[in-house]
Amino acid sequence: MKTITGWLVTLFLSLVLIYPVLAAPKYPDVEVPGTIRVIVAYNAGGSSDALARVTLPTWEKAIEDLTGKSTSAIVVNLPGAGGEVGWTSLSHAQADGSTIGIINLPAVPIVQAARDAGYEPWLEKFTALGVNVIDPNVIRLGSRSKYNTLAEAIDAAKQNPGSVTVGADGPLSDDHVAMYAIEKATGAKFTFIPYSGGSPANRSFMSGEVDIGIGNVFDHVKTKTSAKEAAVLLNDRYPLIEDVPTVKELLGIEIGEFGSTRGFAAPTGTPEPLVQVYREAFAATFNDEDFQSEAKKRNITIVKPRVGDEFTKLMEENERITQDLLQLFIDGGFIK
Repeated sequence: MKTITGWLVTLFLSLVLIYPVLAAPKYPDVEVPGTIRVIVAYNAGGSSDALARVTLPTWEKAIEDLTGKSTSAIVVNLPGAGGEVGWTSLSHAQADGSTIGIINLPAVPIVQAARDAGYEPWLEKFTALGVNVIDPNVIRLGSRSKYNTLAEAIDAAKQNPGSVTVGADGPLSDDHVAMYAIEKATGAKFTFIPYSGGSPANRSFMSGEVDIGIGNVFDHVKTKTSAKEAAVLLNDRYPLIEDVPTVKELLGIEIGEFGSTRGFAAPTGTPEPLVQVYREAFAATFNDEDFQSEAKKRNITIVKPRVGDEFTKLMEENERITQDLLQLFIDGGFIK
């Protein structure tokens, strides 16, 4: 009898080790929509679209782990009017948890400042969920420019306003915002040459059409052989381009951090229990090693996650920067 009892105990312990008891869901009473629309305000195949499609499978699983309920997240691409079509649709969506979306900063506040956007006031229309993608701006001096250093080019733009050309995606892009931030910090005055996208802007930079190019990390990676100097607009060096100094290191100026931020938000009014679940699911997703590995393979520029209130603070900072630089957009004729 003792032998049988001991054998049963051993068998029980073995089964426990092989088939661990599943943890009970943290939010079993939260009702999750069976389908969640995820609005992307740009075309399929772009960077925001890629972010959504890489993130959502892991996010779905995290929601199921937290609630015990499965859901299916479906990407809905709504491009148009520089993102306004998609962001307006998101802001006016039924706030029942069945719709979330990606908001792009600083584009959201810049577009609102430029016209009567359908989603204004944006800080009141969107509830922050989470973000871990910030593609920093990089300022680059072209190899064909007559200036030897960025400092020399900036000094020339101070002494002879408009004499130095800057090419970038624009107008009203994160690159355009970064240029004005540099102008304000240094007293320089550039001639801005906007291009319809990063690719034509990069071609103009490599061909020597402009003295300076402003883009994001991968714009620099693609064009670094055509650059005499470059600096990243961050407080610290960026891991993917660790050899590139910050603007403070290279130029001695402090202007804060600038780049293209892509984060997830819900329409304001979404039930708080769902907001909490969605935020925790994004936190789990952003820290998932498989997600991080896949994101890096897709060249998605992930950074330290900011979830909930931390993302809200980033949104508020983008609004502050926009208002701080607004007069420069008006003076340049880009905003009436």
